[in-house]
Amino acid sequence: MPKILGRTPDNSGGGCDVATDPTACPTCGSPHDLAKCSGHAKSTGRQCVAWPIKGGTVCIKHGGKAPQVRAAANERLGERRAQAAVATFGLPRQIDPRDALLEEVYRTAGAVDWLGEKVRELDPADAVWGRTEEVDKTSGEFPGTDTKFAAAPNIWVELWQKERKHLLDVCKAAIAAGIEERKVRLAEQQGALLAGVIKGILGDLDLSPEQQQKVATVVPLHLRAVAQAA
Repeated sequence: MPKILGRTPDNSGGGCDVATDPTACPTCGSPHDLAKCSGHAKSTGRQCVAWPIKGGTVCIKHGGKAPQVRAAANERLGERRAQAAVATFGLPRQIDPRDALLEEVYRTAGAVDWLGEKVRELDPADAVWGRTEEVDKTSGEFPGTDTKFAAAPNIWVELWQKERKHLLDVCKAAIAAGIEERKVRLAEQQGALLAGVIKGILGDLDLSPEQQQKVATVVPLHLRAVAQAA
């Protein structure tokens, strides 16, 4: 086929104007299947039909075995895992997803440590016997508050168990995303250290019952804010 200025052959045997088709490969002149290897077959000059290595853009024959190619592929895989984890946990996405995971490790570790202290303060009986319903009556012959108690996990125990599971899940996701285990453990330690400071402050304030009820929501909120600023 005679060469036509500004055009190169495509898969149909016709022409493909590289200058006007942004999807055309500058090497072969045809759009590439992004799911396949980005290399070119020597026999045809067209895109390789093999699958690339996991996380990579080329197959084994086109450089997939090279250390730097494998390193880049692993980096992409870690990024994808981090993005999936961030979406699963509903974390902020305005930052690098791996940074978001580390922040969540920091915050959750602090919450677990603080909630664990609240659980240790409970009477053994209070840990399995708690308030299950509270109804305010403003009318009728005997207005007031009706409170029902039953054999059920205390709310502090439930919150502690929930945060412990969440911490384990976030740590696993962070390590799977390629974050060094040492960094994950350091974030845990920092979160627990901050929780200890908060516990000391709250203990010295001699809070009223109403103020103590707000602590369960206020403390995790501030732990998250500090984690994002760290």
